[in-house]
Amino acid sequence: MEIDINEPATNGGINFGCETLRNILEHHPFIGASIIDYDGRILWVNERDKRLYFPDTGPDYRGKHLHEFFPREMIEERLELLHQVCDSGKPAQFTQIRLGKAIVTTYHKLHDVPDQLPQVLVMACDACSAPSTNCAKGYIQFDTEFVCLGPLDKLSNRELEVLVLLSQALTTVEIADTLNRSPKTIEAHRSTISRKLGAKNRIQLAEIAHRAMLEIRHTKLKRIAV
Repeated sequence: MEIDINEPATNGGINFGCETLRNILEHHPFIGASIIDYDGRILWVNERDKRLYFPDTGPDYRGKHLHEFFPREMIEERLELLHQVCDSGKPAQFTQIRLGKAIVTTYHKLHDVPDQLPQVLVMACDACSAPSTNCAKGYIQFDTEFVCLGPLDKLSNRELEVLVLLSQALTTVEIADTLNRSPKTIEAHRSTISRKLGAKNRIQLAEIAHRAMLEIRHTKLKRIAV
């Protein structure tokens, strides 16, 4: 039996009890998957999800609460979305920057289980390998207020803006005009950015920005460290 895990949930959600779906996600090399209940407790995770969110230690966080691992403000935002998915039965999709990389995340409500809190299947993958980062039809569109820049957290907001514009192939003069700064100031920013990120040239800077799918709007988001 074939299962399209990107299809919107119907009739109360995805039946994760299906052996085929469980086997697909248990050891999927590219998709991180977890099951979170209505209160924010982590009931199940696959190995890829551990690597996405805990690249150094990969702790077993099953049975624990999201608040134990992530900033409370961010978890309150995500739980609000989770509740919306559970209450409406509609899936949700959003793109976030996690440790300097863009991650596409989807929430799908699971079938209700008697005497248990509603549960959501959370799936995440590197946005660079995702078929599309556009919100799928029938999904709740969500924009996070937080950004986890990882190695890019070394940069100031102005330096992030310069990095974004460099990745768009703008010249020094064009960037200076866009930010209302002198070309000399922009060159100084570029030199500082390269030193902080260990980049040797504009091409490497552009690659770093593209991995995170950085946009100017990200400089306005609240930074979080994990």
